[in-house]
Amino acid sequence: MRNYTYRYLNTIALPMETVRLISRINEYKGKQDLYKQQVPQILNTLRDVAVIQSTKASNAIEGIVVTESRLHTIMSKSADPADRSEAEIAGYRDVLNLIHASARDIPINANVLLQLHKELYKFVPVEGGRWKNVDNEISESFPDGTRRTRFIPVPAFETPASVQALCDSLREQRQQEDVDPLILTSLFVLDFLSIHPFNDGNGRMSRLLTLLLLYQEGFEVGRYISLEKIVESRKEDYYESLRLSSIHWHQNQQDPFPWVNYLLSTILAAYKELEDRVGLITTGNQNKAGRIRQFVESRITPFNKADVRNACPDVSEATINRILRELRDEGLIKPSGRGRGAKWIKR
Repeated sequence: MRNYTYRYLNTIALPMETVRLISRINEYKGKQDLYKQQVPQILNTLRDVAVIQSTKASNAIEGIVVTESRLHTIMSKSADPADRSEAEIAGYRDVLNLIHASARDIPINANVLLQLHKELYKFVPVEGGRWKNVDNEISESFPDGTRRTRFIPVPAFETPASVQALCDSLREQRQQEDVDPLILTSLFVLDFLSIHPFNDGNGRMSRLLTLLLLYQEGFEVGRYISLEKIVESRKEDYYESLRLSSIHWHQNQQDPFPWVNYLLSTILAAYKELEDRVGLITTGNQNKAGRIRQFVESRITPFNKADVRNACPDVSEATINRILRELRDEGLIKPSGRGRGAKWIKR
C-alpha cells in the first residue's frame, strides 16, 4: 500500500512560489479579526451569499445544475428536493452548514468522513456513507466524444486502510507541527482525491474537507468568499494541476507542488476578493452607489443584476435597480434581453 507520510517535506526546499503564496495568505489572515470587529454585519451578508455560491459552484463542477429560483428555494429549505440534482444540492447545503457551525469540533478520521458522505447523500435514494465497492478511474472527455483514463485510484479493497493511514498521517503531522498547515491541508486533499474513496461525490467531499481543514487552522476566508466559485472559474487549471501532481503518485514519487500552488493561489484569490469587498466599506471612500458604478466600470463582459448583487451584497435590490436605471439614462449601459436572462452591456 502507498505510504502517506509527509515527513519527506522536512528534507526538501519549498519552491519559491509556494513560500511566496504562504506568506501572502498569512498576511491576509491577520486581518480577519479586524474585519470581524469593524464590519460584522457585512461579513454576515457575505457569508450568506458565499453559502449559496459555494453550494451552486461545487455541484456545477460535477455537472449538477438547477435553475436559480430552485437553487434559492432549496437553500432556504422552503421546499423539499424535487429530483436527484436538487437532492444532491440539499445534501451539500447541510454538510456545508455543519462545517461552518462546528468545524473545530469535527475530528478528521475515517468514521467522520463516512458520516459526512452519508449526510451529503441523505436526500438521494442511494446509500451514502460507504466506501467504494468497485474499482474506479478518473477519466477526461474530449469534444469529439472520446475519453481517456487520466488516473487510476487505489483499488476498492485497499480504500478503508488507505483512508485510515491518510487520517493518521494528518493527525501525526498536526501534533508535530513541523509542516506548514496550508501545505498539509493541500496534500491531504490531493491524497484524498487520489484515493477516490467513494463511488460518487469525491470532488464535492474534497472541497468540503478543504474548508473544514482550513477553518480548523484559522483560515476562515471560505466563510465569506466562495472558494468553490473560484475553483469553478478556473476549472481547467484545477484538473491540470491534479493531473500533474498525480503522476507517479502510487510510487510516492509525485511532485505535489502543481496542486499545492493551485490551491494556495485559490485561497489567496479569495482573500484578495474579501479585502476588495470589505475594504471599500471600511475605508468609507465610496458610498453604495459609487461601488456599483465602480463595478460596472470594471466590467468587460455583459453582466446581470445577480453579478452586481454578488459584488455588493450589502446593497439593497432597490438601490441596485435605481443605479442601473441612472447608468442607463446616462447612456453608459444598455439592456440586452428580457426577463431572467436579461443582461447589461457597457456602451
